[in-house]
Amino acid sequence: MSSLLVSALYRTEAVVIALQARGVEVKGVVVREGQPVIRIQRHAMCEFLLTSGKASYIEFGQGNSGKYKQGIFIQDGCKVVWSESIH
Repeated sequence: MSSLLVSALYRTEAVVIALQARGVEVKGVVVREGQPVIRIQRHAMCEFLLTSGKASYIEFGQGNSGKYKQGIFIQDGCKVVWSESIH
């Protein structure tokens, strides 16, 4: 295993632990080309990060469950993403 991948996994673990300590539900983790992506359930912290400019919405669309938007923020080199329904 390359040292870059090992580093990405350690960073991912630390971010997941920090998110869970704040009460955020982690739904999944993938590493794409060395870039960790952590999928979470929307949490009050997301709204705080959006209003403070540290998170943004990057995608709007329509899926099986209806219209949605996807938010993202970066924490310690990991992309943290969530989806929410638009009513």
